[in-house]
Amino acid sequence: MSADKLLNEVTQATISYAKAVDHEMALEDARIGVKMAAVNRIMTAGDNPLTGKPHSFSSAEALVNTDREYAEYLSTIRAAVSARIVARGNYETAILAAQLAANQK
Repeated sequence: MSADKLLNEVTQATISYAKAVDHEMALEDARIGVKMAAVNRIMTAGDNPLTGKPHSFSSAEALVNTDREYAEYLSTIRAAVSARIVARGNYETAILAAQLAANQK
């Protein structure tokens, strides 16, 4: 494989890795808003079944992972983390391939 092609693959892997990191960070940045919306849904959905009184913030927050939308959002974050790990592996592989090709000459 030519040096230009190898360098292009490293560049493309770098760009893909950066995009994966950006996507994960954007999801993390928005997470507090998604969590607060879930807490609000729980607080307005009805009384706390354990006390028979309206949910407090802390009781609603304790249940936040049971909110379907928030649980799906956490799943999206997990998928983004996995995608970042794969992108990092592809980046490292592209660099290694270029280094091995350079050492064979």
